[in-house]
Amino acid sequence: MHFYFEDDNHSETVLLLHGFMSDLESMKSIGENLSDEYNLLYVDLPGFGGSGSVRHDYDMEDVSHGISEILDSLHLDKVHVIGYSMGGRTALSFGVLYPEKVHSLILESASPGLADKEEKAQRLEIDRKRARKITEDYQKFLDDWEGMGLFKSQQHLSEEVFKAQRSMRERQQPKEVADSLLKYGTGVQPSYWSRLENLKMPVLLITGSDDRKFVAVNKKMAESIEKVRLETVGGAGHNIHLESAEKFDTIITEFLK
Repeated sequence: MHFYFEDDNHSETVLLLHGFMSDLESMKSIGENLSDEYNLLYVDLPGFGGSGSVRHDYDMEDVSHGISEILDSLHLDKVHVIGYSMGGRTALSFGVLYPEKVHSLILESASPGLADKEEKAQRLEIDRKRARKITEDYQKFLDDWEGMGLFKSQQHLSEEVFKAQRSMRERQQPKEVADSLLKYGTGVQPSYWSRLENLKMPVLLITGSDDRKFVAVNKKMAESIEKVRLETVGGAGHNIHLESAEKFDTIITEFLK
């Protein structure tokens, strides 16, 4: 996996994991506000940016193993992990599999996967249809994706911010994006619901009040996590760090202290 490490000789490092159809550049707005106190490690997850997916046989847990190998190569024993959406699912997987390497987890609009077999099968079918649409007509898929209710709260974003986000999505490779969805999307990843109680590091769960589905999911998650802080940002949807950047930065900075 491709990564970018900003080593400023701080005592602690923050690992940042991006969401679907973006890359490590999308997390730099978060990192900029942490750079005075932390080294920053950005990773392109498989299928995005500089990390391929199609030519590799892997699953969600292999992604976590790959992240562990990156840490080892940089001689990083332990990191704080921030993950958004798909990156949040990945961060949670990493925290479950490598708790000894995690100071704390910050999960933005994330879930532990699906425990119900029927729900999982339904989601896999949805993901397969999405993968076909991505490879058939990526521009139309982007139009449909950005029109989802999940992102309705982004209508107030400036044209400049919206165009930058669209540009980032457009520079991804459709075949790689589609392949990633089928290898570590929600429909195929392991369910970590039963393993949440094993998390002993501090965990911050952040959702936007307009993203009701994930608000409910995260409330349920919080019931099983020992050292948990649950934050719901008013007026924000799925992508809090983009829609309510100042509030998001304040919350994570206070949590990391």
